[in-house]
Amino acid sequence: MKRRLRHSILLYVFFLFVSSSAWTQISHGGCPLFYSANSLLKSSGNGFFIEMPSFNLDSLLRDDELNESNMRGAFRFAEKFHVNIEIGKSGENYILPDGTKVWKVGIRSKGAYSINLFFSKFYLPEGGKLFIYNSSHTHVIGSFTSENNSEDNILPTRPVAGDEIIVEYQEPANAEFEALLKISEVNHDYRDLLNYEPTLEKTTYSCMPDVLCTNDRDNPNNRSSVLITINGTTACSASLINTTANNGEPLLLTAVHCLNDNFQYPDIDYKQRAGTIICFFNYNKPVCDLRMKATEEMSVAGSMPISIAIKNDMALLRLKENPPYYYKPYYAGWNVDPNANTNKPFVNIHHPEGSVGKYGNANKNLTLTNFNNDMFNAGSHWQVPSWDVGATAKGSSGSPLFDNNGLIMGGLTGGASTCSLKSADYFFALYKSWQYPANVGQILQQCLDPLNLGVSQCQGFDPYAKDDIVRLRNSDYNGLDSLINTKLTTPQSGFVFGHNSLNSMEFAEEFTNNKKLELTGVYIIAPSFNLSLGSEIKIKVYNQQLLDENVIATEVFRPTFTDYNDSAFGEKNKNMSSSPTETFVSFPGAPFISDKFYIAYEITYPTGSNFSVYNALFRSEKNNTAWIRNLQGNWFQASNHPYSPISTSLALEPLVKYVTDTKIKETSKTESKISYEKETKQIHIVVENQNESGILEIYSISGQLIERIALNGNSPINIPLYLSGKMMIVKAIFPKETYVEKIIF
Repeated sequence: MKRRLRHSILLYVFFLFVSSSAWTQISHGGCPLFYSANSLLKSSGNGFFIEMPSFNLDSLLRDDELNESNMRGAFRFAEKFHVNIEIGKSGENYILPDGTKVWKVGIRSKGAYSINLFFSKFYLPEGGKLFIYNSSHTHVIGSFTSENNSEDNILPTRPVAGDEIIVEYQEPANAEFEALLKISEVNHDYRDLLNYEPTLEKTTYSCMPDVLCTNDRDNPNNRSSVLITINGTTACSASLINTTANNGEPLLLTAVHCLNDNFQYPDIDYKQRAGTIICFFNYNKPVCDLRMKATEEMSVAGSMPISIAIKNDMALLRLKENPPYYYKPYYAGWNVDPNANTNKPFVNIHHPEGSVGKYGNANKNLTLTNFNNDMFNAGSHWQVPSWDVGATAKGSSGSPLFDNNGLIMGGLTGGASTCSLKSADYFFALYKSWQYPANVGQILQQCLDPLNLGVSQCQGFDPYAKDDIVRLRNSDYNGLDSLINTKLTTPQSGFVFGHNSLNSMEFAEEFTNNKKLELTGVYIIAPSFNLSLGSEIKIKVYNQQLLDENVIATEVFRPTFTDYNDSAFGEKNKNMSSSPTETFVSFPGAPFISDKFYIAYEITYPTGSNFSVYNALFRSEKNNTAWIRNLQGNWFQASNHPYSPISTSLALEPLVKYVTDTKIKETSKTESKISYEKETKQIHIVVENQNESGILEIYSISGQLIERIALNGNSPINIPLYLSGKMMIVKAIFPKETYVEKIIF
């Protein structure tokens, strides 16, 4: 059987990430003008649509099939059109009564399942807002603002559903300068990627257990293994990896052929290709007996190559941003001992075809051998003869191979294993690149052993181990409590916890604790649904009591994910209609909550909405934690429902951090030890012990904790891009000393 590279799913994914980095394609809220009752743009004819040319889909699919069989093209999903669509030169321009300038342009590509764009020029003034939405107004991404500006002045966007999309830009009358906006690429999705990536696991992958449904579900390495997309076309797997400095440097290990479309391009620019990567954290299914898509919101976009050994298929990259603390990133350790091939059992965590994390286990010795001599060095790969649990597939390439101590020994290149065939898989041996001359960057040893300790093993590192971050859940979906979607027991249509005959429009889950909490966000597990035009869902937080005056935070629920479309990152509406989905809604500012609080969702449906949230049917003796608000505005417990009384909890799961005090305290030193260099955008800290580790905390002027970064002596710290131009309080905490400084970034 032909050995095959495991990587490619050419996918055209764009995942929403709600974070604080421009590179992570943050959406900054607001509404396009089609939502405004007084908008001058309520109806625009077809005259401003720019048509993409037709192409022979059958021929394209035949080419794809040939490329895949030759290990070359993997899973291509989009046809790219090179265009020149620029603000002021294409589309329509308006000026609203308040002086706001508006530019709109439509793009049509007949038959596309979705369309994504690449802005080769993207630079907005403060106050400018860019939206992209389909002509039916059912899928909206944005707004993109000046906070999305980057040094490269580019923006890739995630896909928007449908074959007609509208780009809308709003610029205030007093803007400091006119925006630079130029679309250079239009990508036509012919594989229905929005319904494909990230995706459900295939039923043919039944032998591959979900990562969180194994005995290793609490292993921190699960948090190091990630799903990545490259160039908006390819899906692979990767892992965060530690260094001897133990400083949380965001290094990512994957396979070279993931970056180079199975080595199709001999002169590829690896720096450019690495810059297109989107890294999805925690893309793991939380419910073991339900086929569903996992959280797509936790992503970081952009990376750069640090060490690439092409003939060994080893690629080490550095993410352009540190993953936020609430992603709970873990940097796995490594083992470059050439005699570690008997450290069984060996474990593999991977994302086949861009699906949720899967687990493999092989309780047999490895063999160092050749794999595809035309491409790779002789003796450069570990062979796993077969798997005792699991298998691999397209999209698994780059995934880590761990030894029995949880240390990475290599990454997946290819193989022939399937659920029906116990065959071998091949992982590039990490130690073979240890001192191998790099094609790009430094040799691997210099990157992973920056302290030059000369060790062959390095343990993993958790930069936020001291942060008590917990995902709260009132029921056990994978144990006694069944996860269901309760329907009314009367002839009336609808769900108890959704659109129903009682016209209930708000539902809440009650939580109690004995500590002060900081609410980072909420996980929502929902059945498939279509968000109807005119409908809106709000996620609300009540403190202490279910009273309107006790609402301390509200976020609109319009799930998106981050994508790359050949030239730029962007956001795209998630497809919620094809399968159950887990979504993470973040709460900027992380509001504080006390010993009792409620997470609620409110549905408005002037034209109807079929949204609901799963609920758990308690089989053990527990108190009901779900509440319902009737049309008169009164709350009652679900166990007191007039038609369908049920003791239950809603699948609303807050992600919280236990805190004692996040305000700035008096420092033990008054002398300034902290400085900021605007040119390099780096914080410098002078300490007596240059090898002493600590923590850097960045606070808003009001005392709100914004970011926490691991410190390593006098090493400079790159500040997050989204802090540019803002005044912050910086606190450097070492075991014996604490320093504080007020800085304008």
